[in-house]
Amino acid sequence: MEKETIEEAANNWIKNTSEFVSVKNGFIEGAKWQAERMYSEEEVLDILYKHTVDIFKGTRLTLTEWFEEVKKK
Repeated sequence: MEKETIEEAANNWIKNTSEFVSVKNGFIEGAKWQAERMYSEEEVLDILYKHTVDIFKGTRLTLTEWFEEVKKK
């Protein structure tokens, strides 16, 4: 399955209607902002690794407490 770029998605959503340029730009910027807040696969694996290491070190934090300390702010 081929993924479309943010710009392609915006173009498909707007259907090239020139009066909606600011809406298109808002769509693109919103999608970029959301993508920046998401974790990559590598980041998730790193977080899981760090949690596993902390468990073996004897941390007394619950998973939720631990995650609150390491999550993106």
